[in-house]
Amino acid sequence: MKILNILLFSLISTFCLNAQMFESKQEISVGLQNAYAMDYPDADKKMVEKALEDAVKEFGKVKKNRKAKEWYCQECKIATISSNPMNIYYKIEEGKGQTTSYLFFDDGGKFLSSENSDAQADIERFNMNIFHDVKRMVISEELKQEEDNLKDFNKDLEKLEKKNKDLHNDIEDYKEKIRKAEKEIEQNLQEQEDKNIEIEQQKNKVGDVTKKLNNVGRSN
Repeated sequence: MKILNILLFSLISTFCLNAQMFESKQEISVGLQNAYAMDYPDADKKMVEKALEDAVKEFGKVKKNRKAKEWYCQECKIATISSNPMNIYYKIEEGKGQTTSYLFFDDGGKFLSSENSDAQADIERFNMNIFHDVKRMVISEELKQEEDNLKDFNKDLEKLEKKNKDLHNDIEDYKEKIRKAEKEIEQNLQEQEDKNIEIEQQKNKVGDVTKKLNNVGRSN
């Protein structure tokens, strides 16, 4: 388990080095606004939804705007990003082989961007923590799949071992049948010999009786 944890950490670290937050203008329920976007390779939408909800709900109540297909948190208090409560919006898009999240920070007067905020590093750190959580889910799912494959391989091996045991048992059964047949062959040969003797004896008796029959009514 310790080795698996080290491997998991190593894989996450490698992926995190390749992760990059970027800004993108996106349409949400309150118009076209600046978003902090992040791609999550190999992640499905549910993984990203859970990671984002878990991250944001630490600072306020998360609700879903089903019509706009977005989530929001009103009066969220993230001191590292803003000293004032913020309205946070986010939406998620699932693509081919990856999912992308878009995070919007409204401090009450503006939507934050690299042009109007000094919290860029903190926002990136916030996104990277989410990326880290999603990547753990992706790798954990991969690990689960590989463990399932390993279980299947072990089951296959058990079947092969059982078949091998059955074949060996069959060989022992065949050997026993051969030993039994060899004894029966010996007994059969002896019985044939005895029967040949009986036949010869019977032939003699038949000959004697035949002579008797032929001699009936004859005079010397």
